[in-house]
Amino acid sequence: MNLLLAEDDRVVRVTVRDALERAGYHVTECPDGSSALRAAEGALFDLVLSDIRLPGVGGLELFRRLRQIQPGTAVVLMTAYANTDDAVAVMREGASDYVLKPFEIDELLLRLGRVRQELEARRQLEAGGANAAALHELKGASTATMRLLERVEAAANTNVNVLVTGETGTGKDLIARTIHGRSQRAGKPFIALNCAAIPENLLESELFGHERGAFTGADRKRVGRFEAADGGTLFLDEVAELPLSQQAKVLRAIDTRSFEPLGSNRNVRADVRIISATNSDLATAIESKHFRKDLFYRLNVIDLVAPALRERRADIPLLVADFLSEISVRQQRPVPALDPCTLAALTTYDYPGNVRELIHALEHAVALARTGLIRPEHLPRAFGAFDCGEKLEGGASESLAANVEQFERQYIRQVLAKVDGHRGRAAALLGISRKGLWQKLREDPK
Repeated sequence: MNLLLAEDDRVVRVTVRDALERAGYHVTECPDGSSALRAAEGALFDLVLSDIRLPGVGGLELFRRLRQIQPGTAVVLMTAYANTDDAVAVMREGASDYVLKPFEIDELLLRLGRVRQELEARRQLEAGGANAAALHELKGASTATMRLLERVEAAANTNVNVLVTGETGTGKDLIARTIHGRSQRAGKPFIALNCAAIPENLLESELFGHERGAFTGADRKRVGRFEAADGGTLFLDEVAELPLSQQAKVLRAIDTRSFEPLGSNRNVRADVRIISATNSDLATAIESKHFRKDLFYRLNVIDLVAPALRERRADIPLLVADFLSEISVRQQRPVPALDPCTLAALTTYDYPGNVRELIHALEHAVALARTGLIRPEHLPRAFGAFDCGEKLEGGASESLAANVEQFERQYIRQVLAKVDGHRGRAAALLGISRKGLWQKLREDPK
């Protein structure tokens, strides 16, 4: 894959270039935006990695010019934390991702790898050979999300069943789609079934299909979800709600890779990988005899835990940018701007409903913000009053970046006080690495 690297710091540029070349990228490096633009005018690149602050043509201008001359090229921007408002803005305009400095090389390679896979999936889709769901993947920059993505990547490289647990609204279905999209089954079907949404008397037909006349109302043959997912992935959401009467049949289908549709003695073979999800405690369900232990072991070969949104606060600006763009399209409105206090309110809220609640809050705010600026009062009542004069020391400034930085410093101090200055525990609560916390403390003037 051809990659254009634009970075004015020679040490960073050489370090990143060497790491990229070891990872298999063909790298063209440029020390400024002007030379990067000339390179893009003379050759095609799959991916551009650029610092936002560049001499001559800046990273933002380079990104916008690339959109015109190479619209199919993915762009990832590198930025210092204080400049995340620029990064969020270009994410709205179509940048693939951004990386906060200072970063670990492994983290950079992981993020670029995701963009690379998305590019390949998009090209397959344009050629008619990929599932559109492969383009909707788990994203984030927090430590919790990065750790989860490492396990997702490991799971995707296997063919075993996966169980995803976590609170309601944490995106367990998105994790399942990400695993499927990165696996060797990506070009095959991804079939989802919510076990809690289908009446028990119809569930067997949904899972395994039926023949015409198999029961009253079966006026035609129906293909079940197992057969529809042949070669691909079957996602069983709310698997704890699977009735005991069907658990033995699912277990047999897993063990034999075959099943019999209702009303038939025909044995149908299906090569299906199962990813299941639940917000329930299956161990308790097993103890109470509501869930089979042997089925649990078949489903739980690899276990993944979806972190709550309050455990991945560093992802919130990126999620907000993505969701605002999608919501604005649905509501046929221009993408609104965020008041600095609103971003602080969105970042500090605990989200008992997780990502689903964040989306609801933004939909609510976009609908009410008729002037194109989302203020704290446009958020749902659950967020309460948010006074920048009280929450941010010294009040709000004109710069979103300055307010975010100011809020972050105050929030870090509060967390450190809560854990009696223990930096390891503070870093874990903040969802950042110890190195990241050390860097932020160095930048704090107090």
